[in-house]
Amino acid sequence: MRQKSVEDNVEEEIGGGVQSVDTALRVLSALVEMGPPLMLKTVAERAEMPPPKAHRYLVSFCRGGLAERDPASGGYRLGPLAVRLGLAALRHLHVVNVGAQALGELRDEVGYTVGLAVWGAAGPTFVRFEETNDALIISGRPGSVMPILSSSTGRVFGAFMPRSITEPFIRKELAGKPHPGASPTSAPRMTKEQMEALFAHVREHAMAQVRGDVNPGLHGLSAPVFDHAGAIVGVITVMGPAGVIDVALDGPIARALRARARQVSQRMGSS
Repeated sequence: MRQKSVEDNVEEEIGGGVQSVDTALRVLSALVEMGPPLMLKTVAERAEMPPPKAHRYLVSFCRGGLAERDPASGGYRLGPLAVRLGLAALRHLHVVNVGAQALGELRDEVGYTVGLAVWGAAGPTFVRFEETNDALIISGRPGSVMPILSSSTGRVFGAFMPRSITEPFIRKELAGKPHPGASPTSAPRMTKEQMEALFAHVREHAMAQVRGDVNPGLHGLSAPVFDHAGAIVGVITVMGPAGVIDVALDGPIARALRARARQVSQRMGSS
């Protein structure tokens, strides 16, 4: 019986998978990154295989529409079928469904209540909580609307949402009119310049923190979730009792939150 060469394009099952399909996915993955069409040598390097082998897969992909060759440069890029597959997958994505498992895992990892908020008609709106035994300190429930300037959730939306959307809410809060999610005593005392500096800080760290700004007994950390177009589609927030939870931007809870938010963003198609 002839021994198969590593270079043979065979459908050999290994560990429950198909070797040739696994190899093909490496070639496709090399084309996923945005940018100009890639030359064969670059595709082969990214797929970690010899150029002749990568070329055989690319020829098949071009025939089937998964890839196409740029006539001007001779480089390769994703083809129309790959685009259709991607759009079909995106139509079925919603941050609430995609992030559900990550929320529970993050709660178990850090030991504090975790919430997911989306932008609603009234502003930052919590749509899901994964609670711990200290949930009695959490005054909010799904449907709770948060202020932009004094909540960590709102600050992330304020930093990353288009200003044309957030401006009406921000203007009211800067004028001292509390957001529906805030108590009258939590109206922000900041200038527009201070607000811009705050949002710049949030963008720099991809995270916001509060220490009792909305609820004196509650501290929180929030991180953004992005979609395939780089738009913010949700905010994940970890919250816990003041004096107990560590909300340092470089602390272990912050690192766990960043990792989970990045994980959900990647599942939403973000690069």
